[in-house]
Amino acid sequence: MSQHTEYPVSHVLITRQHAEKDAEMIGQKNKLEEANNNGRKIFATRIMPDFGEELITESLWKAPSVLPTGKGGLELATFTEYSAQDRHKHQRGIEIYTVLKGIMQIYINDTGPHLLHAGDEIVILPGTIHEVIQQKHSDRDKEAAFELIVRVHSVYCHGAEDKYAQLKSNGPWLAWSDLSKTQRFSAYKKQK
Repeated sequence: MSQHTEYPVSHVLITRQHAEKDAEMIGQKNKLEEANNNGRKIFATRIMPDFGEELITESLWKAPSVLPTGKGGLELATFTEYSAQDRHKHQRGIEIYTVLKGIMQIYINDTGPHLLHAGDEIVILPGTIHEVIQQKHSDRDKEAAFELIVRVHSVYCHGAEDKYAQLKSNGPWLAWSDLSKTQRFSAYKKQK
């Protein structure tokens, strides 16, 4: 018999409007338009209040609320063309990327970039090296719509403890949780 965990809500509805407007809906900055952001978490292994996250208490999701699922749980996030996703792999987690709008560019096992269009989905299995290309590095025109919207689901997620990166090409794979902030920032990327 599986153990049932009590959550503050029975379901979570994530509308595209709330995802695109992000925290603008409550008068805060839209994280998804900041250069080099890592997306907006909706479900996560844990809440990070130091990043402004708070507990989901309503079924209609609004940033910056997050539902914690614990280690080995589900993570779910939205990202845009301003988001950066490092070159990395997981030993346990499975990541599912669904392109809702635009064209996502991704390296798989250092080949590519592969192009995924709106409606396309890719499932990254454990051990697969992947890196999502950040397409925009400048400020966003506040009146313009996002060109890319992607939803990523991490199943059996263990956070930084199951994310591995290299500091140089062909170097050893190191746990993200063991790297300093400087090392994380300078980790090897296929994208130049």
